[in-house]
Amino acid sequence: MSNCTSSCKTKDHESYGDCIAENMPMIAPSTAPSRTGWDMTRIKKDNKEIDSYYAAVKQGIEPISTKQKDIDAAVRLSNEMGTAFDGNKI
Repeated sequence: MSNCTSSCKTKDHESYGDCIAENMPMIAPSTAPSRTGWDMTRIKKDNKEIDSYYAAVKQGIEPISTKQKDIDAAVRLSNEMGTAFDGNKI
């Protein structure tokens, strides 16, 4: 009994898992919109917002949400008031 899949060209793998892993195509993220509407531009924007949120939280600020406008408002209010804004206490 072979350790390889029926489509394996080399038929020399030590295990079925090794054969599958070696013969799987590598999938790279696409820059084209997918069926769900996500694309790399949107992903980068979301990651930037999350990074901004975490930077605010590290300073003791608690924005109302992870949306950039809410993060910016919380940081601005914190600077104006001289104390960390806490969106949980509104």
